[in-house]
Amino acid sequence: MADELTIDTIPAAYADDATLGLIDARSSTRSFSEGVDITDEQRTAILHAASRASSAGAMMMYSIIDVRSQKTRDRLAVLCDNQPMIAKAPWALVFVVDYAKWIDLFEHAGCFTPEFAKRTGKSPRVAPGLGEFAIAAQDAVIAAQNATIAAEAVGLGSCYIGDIIECQEEVRKLLDLPAYTVPLSMLIIGEPKKRRPATPHPVCNLVMHERYQRADAAVLDKQIAEMDAMFRPHATEPASRVLDIYTRKHTSDFMVEMCRSMQLWLDNWQGK
Repeated sequence: MADELTIDTIPAAYADDATLGLIDARSSTRSFSEGVDITDEQRTAILHAASRASSAGAMMMYSIIDVRSQKTRDRLAVLCDNQPMIAKAPWALVFVVDYAKWIDLFEHAGCFTPEFAKRTGKSPRVAPGLGEFAIAAQDAVIAAQNATIAAEAVGLGSCYIGDIIECQEEVRKLLDLPAYTVPLSMLIIGEPKKRRPATPHPVCNLVMHERYQRADAAVLDKQIAEMDAMFRPHATEPASRVLDIYTRKHTSDFMVEMCRSMQLWLDNWQGK
């Protein structure tokens, strides 16, 4: 049963597996070696790995914007909640949930013509809905995660930048994003200035057997204790980690902006 498994370590039977080892040891890289170029071979390996990610119907409902321009990365650093590390990373990949290219393909193939509608009985549907967004978003983040593991495999580090969805109007203009697109995630990539130990990841209240299980007080107390133990010395009182997340993230100004912009991106997705 799932609730009997211990998932905080790699099972001994697979302790020497290279792929599982990369996943287990990975930590986000926020400081990069200066003046170290990323080779074409490294770039190709990472982009190839992204392209091999699982995709619904092999439709590839995402696009990857390859950002190498210092000017663009400087601007993204400002728009993404003022994070200088974005400008200092030598490479950025923006993973765009993309149905614009499918709308273009449908139109190019004649799907919106009266003749096609008459022949198939399908009225022209010229914009995606939230169903397509859910599937395309999965495509995009799976590809991004493949890229993060590939980066580790070729000796590079990466960090996810969720703030790419902020400042919708300016990011859309900067990256020339059309209707039916959402830049769901961004990776910054480069050679780590130094290797960091893997960040602890709490596992209490994570895997649920068969159905969703709302935690009772005992489980919530266990979850809080696990987080406090992992994040000491920052956790100086019970529930410090939870209180920190509430004040710095859940109720933050950047989350207000992220929510505002995300609504605009969803409107953009539906061509509004």
